[in-house]
Amino acid sequence: MRRIAVPSGEAKIPPNGGSGVPLELGERLAALRRERGLSLTALAVKAGVTKGFLSLVERGRKAPSISTLLRLSQAYAIPVGGLLDAAKSREPAYSLVRGNERLKYAREGTLHGYRYEAIAYRKKSKRMEPFVVSVPLRVPRKFFQHEGDELLFVLEGKVEVHLGQERLLLAAGDCLYFDASTPHRSRSLGGERAKTFVIVSVPR
Repeated sequence: MRRIAVPSGEAKIPPNGGSGVPLELGERLAALRRERGLSLTALAVKAGVTKGFLSLVERGRKAPSISTLLRLSQAYAIPVGGLLDAAKSREPAYSLVRGNERLKYAREGTLHGYRYEAIAYRKKSKRMEPFVVSVPLRVPRKFFQHEGDELLFVLEGKVEVHLGQERLLLAAGDCLYFDASTPHRSRSLGGERAKTFVIVSVPR
């Protein structure tokens, strides 16, 4: 797998982990890596990201994007839900996550960072991963790319999506579906963060 640069939209996290969720995620990823006897270098090559970035994620200093979570999921051969939720329980037939139970794992208060909320993490094995995403005010310098398809539905506000060479303007109620291997990134318009519902298909 080719090595990619980490998009600037993957926000820095304070040393204490902010709300604590990003730090817990980092500790979980580090534990998984050690369980599998992988060095940071070996995992970086396997996941197609940089060693330095993985180190920052494991220490709770950066939060991974959806794209990076999918890569790590493939590298560890476990569902994305298994990365986000450490609870070891029998696989349920469904996932019910109340509004106050969402897992948030990106830093609050940054213009560049996406804020992700996992809303179906209680079912580990699934064919798609849904998130509520708060879109940054400034467009990330780097594009995102990953396997599968992606659906983006605007819940609130306005969004400018850069899809390959195109720029698409979306408003509340608009829905965009695309091949996620196409380079993509987005930003909010109008001075306020837009809120979107995003679904990514999980590669088999």
